[in-house]
Amino acid sequence: MGGQAPGRTLRGVRILVVDDAEDVREMVSTLLGAEGAEVVVAPNGRAALAAALGGDFDVVVTDYGLPDIPGAFLIRQVLAVSHRRPRVVVITGYGEPYTGWARQAGADLVLSKPIDWPRFLQHLRAAVQQVAA
Repeated sequence: MGGQAPGRTLRGVRILVVDDAEDVREMVSTLLGAEGAEVVVAPNGRAALAAALGGDFDVVVTDYGLPDIPGAFLIRQVLAVSHRRPRVVVITGYGEPYTGWARQAGADLVLSKPIDWPRFLQHLRAAVQQVAA
């Protein structure tokens, strides 16, 4: 799978990116878009919940430390309102106990900042395979 050309590996995958840092949102959404994903961005938890209510996502990528809603609450709520369960990737600058709380809430993967981009893409490619199956 590593031999796939950029712009193809995430084609057809809907991804919600949630981060209060505009530069992080832009970077992640631009890179995911270059991989072919359809990306929706949200600057906070409330906007993320509104987006999740408006349509299903294959993957939700969220910062844990949002200014308006605790990360664990956001994860649980997004999973509760989704018709089909998205894979949840949490990106955080926090260590334990926050990473454990994210996993308990339903996160499939918790990555520490700075992001290990190859590992991140590997996880998303696994989501592509699940969507295609």
